[in-house]
Amino acid sequence: MLTVMQIEKLHLENIGVFENLDLAFQPCEQRGADIHIFTGTNGSGKSTLLYALAGALAGPFQQHPHLIFQRFHHTNPKAFVEVLFENQQVINYALKKCKKKSYFTDLPLITHENPPRYSPIRHAYASQNQQSVEDFLNHFLRDQNAPHDAGTAFAAFAYSGNRSLNSIEQLALEELELDPYDNALSFLNTTDSQQIIQSIAAQKMKQAIELTKNNQKRAEQYYAVVQTIEKVIQDIIGWEIQFNLETQPFNLFLEVNGRILEFDVLPDGLKSIISLLADLIRRLDKIKWIDDHNVNVLERHFILLLDEIDIHLHPAWQRKILPVLQKIFPNAQIFVSTHSPFVVGSVNDAYVYAFKLTENDISILDKVAPSQVGNSYSLILEDIFGVDESFDEETEKQFREFYQLRDEIMHGDDNKIVEWQQLAHLMMAKGIEVRDIVGTELRQMSRILGKDLL
Repeated sequence: MLTVMQIEKLHLENIGVFENLDLAFQPCEQRGADIHIFTGTNGSGKSTLLYALAGALAGPFQQHPHLIFQRFHHTNPKAFVEVLFENQQVINYALKKCKKKSYFTDLPLITHENPPRYSPIRHAYASQNQQSVEDFLNHFLRDQNAPHDAGTAFAAFAYSGNRSLNSIEQLALEELELDPYDNALSFLNTTDSQQIIQSIAAQKMKQAIELTKNNQKRAEQYYAVVQTIEKVIQDIIGWEIQFNLETQPFNLFLEVNGRILEFDVLPDGLKSIISLLADLIRRLDKIKWIDDHNVNVLERHFILLLDEIDIHLHPAWQRKILPVLQKIFPNAQIFVSTHSPFVVGSVNDAYVYAFKLTENDISILDKVAPSQVGNSYSLILEDIFGVDESFDEETEKQFREFYQLRDEIMHGDDNKIVEWQQLAHLMMAKGIEVRDIVGTELRQMSRILGKDLL
């Protein structure tokens, strides 16, 4: 039976703004991807959590150790991260060799003996059978230097919110070599415009060649991945899109609602969505899986880390992206950071982890809340983000003054009536909502005082 890697717990000590954090990830109950959403103020460590998970998943051969190293408190030699997987395996990495027991399992940690010389980070693992570090990595995690002839049952990917997709001058006739693990956990360098466009174009070229041979079945196989990418993107944005291979000039374009466009002129939000989904699906398709037969690429088991998923996206798309990912990747475990109430309130059967900073600038877990589907955005803003204001700062200030004057009038200070009326009329010119609220207060006061204040 294949091992399915799901992260159950994360423990951080002296990492970034976290002094001592224990974070348990509850499994979701319904069919669909397990989704865990990190929220909090700027500087509360949302990205640090994702980078810590990426470091554990990459192992000691990770290509971008600086992403993890820069999150450590360099002055504290006890800084370390520990991740517990559902099979009770533990991975740990620290600034120095760990001569301690696992925080989660109480098993002694096995230290990696030959860490990369360019990095002071040391890795250790806890295992029931005390297997070697190499066996642990090769069996459960991806060793960047190991061959993949045997295939894999698991993969992990990480994406920054700052993604784009740019046109390329001309397509190459030959297909680019693609290592599906290359930069897979780098966040900033995971997507590459040339590789994405060239990969899609190669599938379209193969499809066209097979059609000239009247080989419909083979042509459909080559087009399947491209069609999947198109369908998923359409589900999020609600537009008709199709990748078009043109000969004059020889290049790939995107047809959007009947208009053929270069990638450079696409909206940033659409570029962001295409770069994420096209890159992820092509990687999943290129991986050699252990059970490589009759399994849809979308149903593979993998972990997905998405930092600031809402960047560049219109609120309408923010509301759709997680539900679509949850539906199309039913066996994924997805970790997301966001500042958007539209993202938090968009998806069913998920968990939200809200963090806040103490007076000493230490980040702590404020609350864990279940899915916010069904709650209004104003309630999500107040309950999850701690924002209880409904209007801009100037209007909120005017409301505070308005209610203070009202209370003084209610206590018999008739000298405040004219000032209150002037402020009321100034506010009522702002918009319908403010006018309705202020108008209601004026009518109530008119009845109480027996005079028309409108």
